[in-house]
Amino acid sequence: MCKHVRIGELLSRMVALSGHDIEEILQEQEATHRRFGEIALSWGLCQPEHLWTAWCAQLADGTERIDLNDVGIDAQAAALLPGEIARRWRVIPVRIGRNGTLVACASELDASARAEIERFLRKPVTYVAADAAQVDASIDAYYPALQTAI
Repeated sequence: MCKHVRIGELLSRMVALSGHDIEEILQEQEATHRRFGEIALSWGLCQPEHLWTAWCAQLADGTERIDLNDVGIDAQAAALLPGEIARRWRVIPVRIGRNGTLVACASELDASARAEIERFLRKPVTYVAADAAQVDASIDAYYPALQTAI
């Protein structure tokens, strides 16, 4: 079984988080039930890009699913992929980071699907599972169907 790397450990590889910082964040997390990364960000200990990069690294092992209703979609990320490709493979780019793009998938993708998606995104891609209905709703929201005149 894979050991799940904690977000604090990943963040501390990118920014100067001391052991004291981590302990204080954990205490705040216990008291408020906020996420570790949210606290670190609100305290100015990291930037959003650091948090997204750490989150993508955490998701890269493929053991987690994301909730698109909680996470949301970055419109700039969605704009990188044509709607036709998003609909064909039932995927939606969620975030763009310095090290790549996070893409939510309704189902497992084969090598040809990944190759086509990656041709458009032109950066390393991390694929994560998401609820199929959420992926479809996000595709409909970010890639409206073209209306044809009758």
